[in-house]
Amino acid sequence: MKYNESVFIEKIKVRKILSIGDLIDVEIPKQHIIGNSRIISLDFSSKIAQILPPIYRNSRLKLFPGETLNMRIYENSSNIVIKSKLLKVEKENILVYLPSIAFKIQKRLFYRIPIIREGLLLDNENNKNIPFETRDFSAGGIQIVLRETLYKEKQYTLKKLLIDKNLFLENIKARVVRFVGDNIYNEKIYGMKFITIDYKIEKKIVQYINLYTIKSKHKDREGKK
Repeated sequence: MKYNESVFIEKIKVRKILSIGDLIDVEIPKQHIIGNSRIISLDFSSKIAQILPPIYRNSRLKLFPGETLNMRIYENSSNIVIKSKLLKVEKENILVYLPSIAFKIQKRLFYRIPIIREGLLLDNENNKNIPFETRDFSAGGIQIVLRETLYKEKQYTLKKLLIDKNLFLENIKARVVRFVGDNIYNEKIYGMKFITIDYKIEKKIVQYINLYTIKSKHKDREGKK
């Protein structure tokens, strides 16, 4: 198992974690996009898998033979990456290379990305709405900036937070886990941990962060040219 500041990376056998019928995400790094697909057949001896044409926003992704891709499946706070490439692209017949090894990426807590969005907290005890602005965001929680004083270990309700048009968080219980400090505008910065977040929302957050990271790395490489 490999370790760095953000993740544990463990090599695992593909045949132990992938089955016919599994829903998967198909990431096309060069296109900076992730589509939804499903495993149709698996041939571990020939190292070939058949998948449904990946869909993104109700449209099929444009695929090209020889193009590299990553297949992703999710397991709680982990995501499993299978590095592959396209072997054959037909209308209903997508064949991809099936390696023997996948990489299980276990988040150390949760990977955070810097992002600024406006949201609303509810102080349940006082029935008071508290506006805030995010500073970073993960599947495990958020760092926020606001005028109000919050109290460590107290639980609040995240009433609404629009991250993206396809990712809207609402009515999620969250607890204050740390006071970071004051900024130059005398606003207070807090770290909050999500308490009640279902698997579907957590998966959407992980997907969003993966795509955000891919796009950020691409911009960094373009900026260095």
